[in-house]
Amino acid sequence: MEFETRVEEILRRTDDVKSFRFTRPHGFDFDPGQYIYITISIGGEKKEKHFSISSSPTENFLEMTKKITDHEFSRALDKLQIGDEVVIDGPYGEFTFTGEYPKIGMITGGIGITPLKSILTYCTDTGITTQITLLYGNRSEETIAFREELNSLEQQNKNLRVIHTLSRPGADWKGRRGHVDLAMIKEEIPDYADRVFYVCGPPALVEDLVNALVTLGVPAENINMEDFPGY
Repeated sequence: MEFETRVEEILRRTDDVKSFRFTRPHGFDFDPGQYIYITISIGGEKKEKHFSISSSPTENFLEMTKKITDHEFSRALDKLQIGDEVVIDGPYGEFTFTGEYPKIGMITGGIGITPLKSILTYCTDTGITTQITLLYGNRSEETIAFREELNSLEQQNKNLRVIHTLSRPGADWKGRRGHVDLAMIKEEIPDYADRVFYVCGPPALVEDLVNALVTLGVPAENINMEDFPGY
């Protein structure tokens, strides 16, 4: 369904990542992990693009989060101001979780965190007791989107464990180093055979991580993936 809404708030997550919060339209219901299409006017022409919802159904606003690039749509989003109108269409997608499994693993990198952030907030707000381990790869500390929010969720939710790993960490970084790979999955999620996995991010990243899970013997039916090009 299509809904008209307005920009309510704009939050800078990192130097090049912004969250856009919209007034949540009356009657707009969604499951954590789903996505929407956003239509904005560019040079007098209506254009649309799909984005994962980074807010939770438990929150009274609707949020999407985007890495700002030099692409036309991204530049237009970056120019949005409080009160500007947009049209959203949705929700769509089956990359969702509402407590169906006792244990899950989440693996992502960069801005691929967005649908998982929605799921983690939902699980924490609703008291879902699923054991969740998140492996989240980034380039540096400064590029970790939602770092403070993830730390807060981990403190609130005793069933959530967040593991950050950096490919280009600073000298003071005390966490994991390198990219998420098969060895890291085995080490940080030793009970991987008992878990359902959610893998999200750019297509190449998702392909590599899914191949690692398959190599470990995780059956295809236990692997959920979302791989939007241009994430």
